[in-house]
Amino acid sequence: MAKQKKSSKRSASVSEKRSEHALREVQALISNGRFSPGERLPAERELAELLGVSRPMLREALNILESRGYIDRRSKSGNYVCTAIPSSVRDTIEQAVNSSLLGFHDIVEMRKVLELWAVEKASQSPERKSLQALEECLRTMRETSSLRTEEQFDRYREADLGFHQIIAEMTGNLAYIHLFHFLATLVKKSITMTRQLVHNSFGKENLGYHQAIYEAIREQDPLKAKLAMLSHFQILGKRLSPRESRKSTRFR
Repeated sequence: MAKQKKSSKRSASVSEKRSEHALREVQALISNGRFSPGERLPAERELAELLGVSRPMLREALNILESRGYIDRRSKSGNYVCTAIPSSVRDTIEQAVNSSLLGFHDIVEMRKVLELWAVEKASQSPERKSLQALEECLRTMRETSSLRTEEQFDRYREADLGFHQIIAEMTGNLAYIHLFHFLATLVKKSITMTRQLVHNSFGKENLGYHQAIYEAIREQDPLKAKLAMLSHFQILGKRLSPRESRKSTRFR
């Protein structure tokens, strides 16, 4: 009986170690850039084989990662990478936004500092596939720039956000890629608020700034790229009054 208990404890210990191993391995794949934020992880069978663990062990690890906010598990689609930034950090900033301690103006200023650096890096040696991805975002923005319907606006906003995400990925800086993904919700919110504040002229005017950014990146001109990005952010400064820029950006 005692031997049976020891055997049971040993099995539980081995199981726990394998589960921890799977957890660390998946975290490493995310942290070292093998799988970027927004990217779908391989199917469970393939991932279990890659890590050398059983599927039950892998599922246990994935459940923990989901609870910590590292992945998004979608029942009919698969498992998607969120960010390597701990949920404790994300929650603190989101609480500041929800309580209006962090306003729209703060988000815009934070984006401006980060994205001026990012576009400079991205313009130094852009790959053709990245330029093509930016072109695709511009094409969608152009097709929906009238913003006449909510469906058009949703497509426009996603393409706008995608444009900036691609620039983040072009930097090759894993810390920034994960940070930008974390900020994506705030970015999406700021895009929505900007559209509301600048009314119908937002779509085409904003498209023009993005076109200028793309052209500077394509020409591999870092200074021109930074100036184009700065002009993009100036649309907010010239359109918003101080009172409007401090409006709450509460999540909905």
